[in-house]
Amino acid sequence: MIKVKDVLEDCAGNFHTIAHDQTVDQALKLMSGYNVSALVVTNKESSQGIFTERDLVRCHIIFSDKNIQEIFIKDVMTSKLIVAEPEDTIEDAMKMMIKAKIRHLPIIFQGQIKGMLSLENLVEKHIGGLHQELRYLKDYISDLQDAAND
Repeated sequence: MIKVKDVLEDCAGNFHTIAHDQTVDQALKLMSGYNVSALVVTNKESSQGIFTERDLVRCHIIFSDKNIQEIFIKDVMTSKLIVAEPEDTIEDAMKMMIKAKIRHLPIIFQGQIKGMLSLENLVEKHIGGLHQELRYLKDYISDLQDAAND
């Protein structure tokens, strides 16, 4: 079984942060600059939540009369983080994400976020594992057929 840590090796530290007291405008500039759709929200050294494209949509609904330069991340972020650990399987991580209807999953190790996985990362790794398994099965069947013909 493929574990989260196997996927994390490819994207360890591959996440960006924003302070909780920064504005939505600043978040959008960071997201655009890094070409990401989620930022980990911090307060000094600790993680406070996540700000995603969905939070931006919610922000426009809740604060329709405000300019995004006036709205603080702490007021629109998702504060309840759903996280995975390195020893979780990617199947379990995908199930968590699907159940919670999220596309970004912070990976926690020893109380610290060590990376951020997207549903796309997990699906790619899962499909890669399935292709490898299929190759092994084809080789095994071929070997059985060769043995039967001898």
